[in-house]
Amino acid sequence: MHKKYLPILNKRYPSSMRNCLDNFKKSWGDLDKLSKLNENWEKLIGLELSRACKPLKIEQKNLTIAVNHPQWRQALIYNKHKLKESISRFGINLNEIKIIQNYEVKNLDCKEMTSKTIWEKHPSRIKNNNMVICKICKIPTPKGEITRWGKCSFCWRKSG
Repeated sequence: MHKKYLPILNKRYPSSMRNCLDNFKKSWGDLDKLSKLNENWEKLIGLELSRACKPLKIEQKNLTIAVNHPQWRQALIYNKHKLKESISRFGINLNEIKIIQNYEVKNLDCKEMTSKTIWEKHPSRIKNNNMVICKICKIPTPKGEITRWGKCSFCWRKSG
């Protein structure tokens, strides 16, 4: 066959054995971190939330968490910074936490979980959280917003 009819292939530049072994070693480190995270997952996020989500993978200091319900996903997104701090106390430093919707995560209490009970237990519910009054607009606000920004999210958006 003539050379001009052969497909153009990208040249591969082989890595040294040392680089290959270093990359392999790094991937094992991520698996160790994920294993440590799985062992302490309930302590990190609580029993109820640990049943609704699980850590899937850590790649290049980015953690991916699968959640089985949009309300729990929203709660995790809202408290991502706190979760990152808690994880760092276990010696796992992360750049980012990615939270994805995954309906394959099975809840242990599927019989009891209805949309009504999920909504009643959701972290954003007033009766489940300590509510405080925003000093700027005088509106009841979750304590976490005041702790994080010093004001409610509405006042924070206006000032930002």
